[in-house]
Amino acid sequence: MTLKEEEYDILKKYITDKDARYRLTDYISRHDVIGQEVFPYIGDAAKHFYKTDGQFVYRPVTRDTFIKRVPIYFYEPDTSAHNIGDLQQYIHGVLENRNFNNFEQDLETLYSTLEKFLYYYKIDIETIFEYPIKQTGRCSQIDFLYNWFHYLQLAEKLNIQERTPEHLIVAYNYVLEKSNLCPIIYDLREQYIGDYISRSGNRFSMEGTFPCNEKGDPILRWIGVKIKNAAKIWVNVDNKLKGTLYVEANHETAIWGRNCWGRDNDGSDVWYELYIAPMLMEFDHVALKSIRKREKLTQQQVADSIGAAVRTYQKWESGHTTPDCQYLLRLMNVLDIREAKEITKTTNF
Repeated sequence: MTLKEEEYDILKKYITDKDARYRLTDYISRHDVIGQEVFPYIGDAAKHFYKTDGQFVYRPVTRDTFIKRVPIYFYEPDTSAHNIGDLQQYIHGVLENRNFNNFEQDLETLYSTLEKFLYYYKIDIETIFEYPIKQTGRCSQIDFLYNWFHYLQLAEKLNIQERTPEHLIVAYNYVLEKSNLCPIIYDLREQYIGDYISRSGNRFSMEGTFPCNEKGDPILRWIGVKIKNAAKIWVNVDNKLKGTLYVEANHETAIWGRNCWGRDNDGSDVWYELYIAPMLMEFDHVALKSIRKREKLTQQQVADSIGAAVRTYQKWESGHTTPDCQYLLRLMNVLDIREAKEITKTTNF
């Protein structure tokens, strides 16, 4: 079957090697289904398909589908313009997260999604491959690609024309909320091993991706942090909205981080205390009793160890009085209490 002029023009645009284009044109004109056997005959153009276990990451498709996908298959980024996005990267994204039982379907989902970007939403192939990279600063962002596609679907229903918003993570969350869907929450990033918050005087800082409004203020409902009674909250982020969230605290400020050290056993969110101001802290007499029992000591034994009367100690456990700083230090020593927060609790506010 002879190629139509517009079909040949597509091949000419994306297959620049004349010999490879001739062989491919000849093959396509003689087959209704384009299989893997075509790639060894088209030279460097075959490099666009990752190999795994010696096999091309490609499944046979009809002639019409193949021609339609030529811009996707054979697009070459313009490196002089610092473009690096191409099909290989997104195939790699599928390979990284592949379920061997659904791999072929996952690959087909990628191709059909790219087709819709190109032909339905009329987004040029360079933008399709580059936009996720410029937004995230990373390659192979298959999840971002699919979020972008979902954004376009929702935006169309809401009559929003913007195809490539300045910050997709913000625009996407807005359309999710307008569509009565749950927005994406961006959790804090670990700064050091086990640490999610840093302190310098009354200024606290956390790192991560922080969606911001047009004024540059963080949209806290989309961030995995809860902040109460702060003197000031601001961010310092790059054009990808990655950076630092700052909190200037006062004597009644409290900060929690979402799932910093894992979710609950049932998979639900856990909000961990990252900072509680002194005016919000009080002695936890229930915790004191629990820790004493953990250490398998009697009230008398603890009292004797710290040089206090047993009746005095009993008042601490009952909550009638609280130990002073000297006795508190002795209690922490005897009961192997490593941090003060083990025997303090947050007041209701």
